[in-house]
Amino acid sequence: MFLVCDGLRLRGVDERSIMYRGAIVKFFFCLTLTVVYAAAPCLAGEAHDARILFINSYHHGYSWSDGIEQGFRERIDATGRKVEISFEYLDSRQFPLGAHLDHVARSMAVKYADYRPNLVAVSDNAAFDFAIRNRERLFPGLPIVFSGYNNFRPDIIDGIANITGVNEEVDIPDTVEMALKVHPGTHTLVFILSTADASNKRMAEVAERSTLPKLRERFDIVVLKDAPLEEVRRRLEKLPRKTVVFLCGQISDDLGAGRALTPMENGRLVTANSPFPTYTFWDFHLNTGVIGGHILTGQDQGRLQAELALRVLAGTPADTIPVVMTSPTSDIFDYRVMERFGVKPGNLPLNSIIINHPSSPWESYRWQILGIMALLALETLLIAVLVRITRDRRRALDDLAQERKSLERRVDERTAELKMANEQLALLSFKDGLTGLANRRRFDEVLEGEILRLARSGQPLSLIILDVDSFKNFNDTYGHVAGDDCLRRVGGLIDSLVNRPPDLAARYGGEEFTVILPETNSQGAARLAEHIRVGIEQLAIPHATSRAADHITASLGVATVFPSALTAGNDLVKLADEQLYRAKSAGRNRLSADVEQAAVNGG
Repeated sequence: MFLVCDGLRLRGVDERSIMYRGAIVKFFFCLTLTVVYAAAPCLAGEAHDARILFINSYHHGYSWSDGIEQGFRERIDATGRKVEISFEYLDSRQFPLGAHLDHVARSMAVKYADYRPNLVAVSDNAAFDFAIRNRERLFPGLPIVFSGYNNFRPDIIDGIANITGVNEEVDIPDTVEMALKVHPGTHTLVFILSTADASNKRMAEVAERSTLPKLRERFDIVVLKDAPLEEVRRRLEKLPRKTVVFLCGQISDDLGAGRALTPMENGRLVTANSPFPTYTFWDFHLNTGVIGGHILTGQDQGRLQAELALRVLAGTPADTIPVVMTSPTSDIFDYRVMERFGVKPGNLPLNSIIINHPSSPWESYRWQILGIMALLALETLLIAVLVRITRDRRRALDDLAQERKSLERRVDERTAELKMANEQLALLSFKDGLTGLANRRRFDEVLEGEILRLARSGQPLSLIILDVDSFKNFNDTYGHVAGDDCLRRVGGLIDSLVNRPPDLAARYGGEEFTVILPETNSQGAARLAEHIRVGIEQLAIPHATSRAADHITASLGVATVFPSALTAGNDLVKLADEQLYRAKSAGRNRLSADVEQAAVNGG
């Protein structure tokens, strides 16, 4: 029994236990290695079977290139392959192409020194030129798949190995012919062209060489090339009504600090200054005021580019894959712009896509409608249950009648409590819940009380009845929520003008309001009524369907009596109501006061 440790022999240790412990240590050591080996891919990051470097000409958030990215990602993800995509942005719309690209190239050389992709994908002209110029420096020998190279020519890639892609080619004649069918009778065509960059210049050359000479045989052609916005606006103002504009390039304005207009900004400026329908060829002009066109979308470009990239990753040499020369387009139109220029959906080509089309009530409120139907069904069920409960309750009441005598004592005990509760409830029931004014019940009580009081004192009593003009039409036009808000504002105005302690403003019912004016003669009541009428007008609440004005107005009837001549409060209400009828009959938005009646009664 011994243990040798660092050359020392220790007594009292069993050699067999040492062997067991050593075996246990070896077991856990091997288990740890196994776990670490299995987890290594997770700790190092998910393994990918291919890497793609995607170079974008523009910046993140630029709709055209974002669309290409989206289509590219969707198609790659749809395969289920583990493809890692790295994105680089040249920001060529925010900054002019120039010396900064050398810095970008140096930065990318450092970033990708130890990270070699299997393929380089480039989006649009600037990225294409950048990739070709820096290919040997950054990714020698790697295949390149491009997209959106505007008006691509096969001779551009002659002599460049291992490259293919998708051409961004627009068909001006087809779009012109489609526009002419949508706008029959057109005799003037305007083409906005530019030479701002290589792609715009190429498109302008193709249009002037191939398209415009043929069109000049049939139409008046106006070409605005590299024109500033002010010139575009001035030239368009002088053209005849039957004119169509084609947005084939940029205007020459910029936003200062060396930044050119983006196509979206260019589209908004042109359409805002064009009295004619404007057609485009790219989806980045949609929602800027263009009416539509044969639209080339970034998503379609990206999906086609991804198809080619997948073929290259599968082993097909890029330069054996033909360049896709014609990209798919869709006939897309903006409903809001169509309405502006009187274009009906039936005038559009078959299978056209209409954006910004207002949805039907069913589409907009489908769940609300279904909810209301469900509530109605539930309400019907509850009514049926209530009917049954009511029938059962009647039977129970018959049985309870026999026990009524035994309950009389308990009723007496509760009488005092109920009286107190009723008094509190009466206080709460004096106000109208919508306007905060006194309600009809309070009005009736105060009116009868004032008649009795003033009959003894011999003082006059005046009453104003107010009716909001054409209020039913207001509700039908703007809805009951707006109607309630209108009544609240009218009630608030009346309450602010009726401020004597004995006076009472009340909501009589619906859109009718009343004001009780104790010890007030007809002249004073008429003055207050006029203040109320003018105040309601000054609220300036729009009322397009009123028969009196284009805003909320009111008609008022004023009656003044000496209560000793009355038999009941309703007599005064009838007098004021007669005056209100006269005000309405005279055209509304006015008051009618019974000054003569007040004089007869000594007022």
